[in-house]
Amino acid sequence: MIVTEQNELNLTYKICLFGDSGVGKTSIVNRYLTNNFLTNIKSTLGAAIYIKYVELDKGKATLQVWDFGGEEKFKFLISSYAQGASGGIFMFDLTNYDSLINVINWHPEFSKVARRVPLILVGGKLDLEQQRICRREDALDIKNLYEFQNYIECSSKTGENVDLVFKDLLMKILSAQGYAQIKLI
Repeated sequence: MIVTEQNELNLTYKICLFGDSGVGKTSIVNRYLTNNFLTNIKSTLGAAIYIKYVELDKGKATLQVWDFGGEEKFKFLISSYAQGASGGIFMFDLTNYDSLINVINWHPEFSKVARRVPLILVGGKLDLEQQRICRREDALDIKNLYEFQNYIECSSKTGENVDLVFKDLLMKILSAQGYAQIKLI
């Protein structure tokens, strides 16, 4: 935390984004940062880091969003890359039940390194409701079992609930760090 001469906060938070390859991690970050949806996104190799500046009523927050490659071969990176995380998003594809079950595999790797940070579970591709396989009840069971602080369904294609995912997590991070009174602008 940095406090400027005007007594404004300048906070920086590291948010880690996990989930299987193809669930929409890069798409949700791209939608959040640019409000655009790209159709030709390549798989993330290792990790990609994105920056978003968020105005607060008492300063600003810099979000470093770490988008982890979802392939099994990149799981070994979690222990080193997740160091210092302030929060996490675990994402799955509502049209792919295996991606929901695999959240169970991503969670322990992250929790070994980043304990007691706010985590949310996100079901992506809500726009594909007709192809939906994952039931809300199943996602809520995993949310409760693994103590995620929230469960949100979103669509990077339409933009539905994308901002909510990041705003909700940021508010939980601020609260966990003693800044519950701070509001987003």
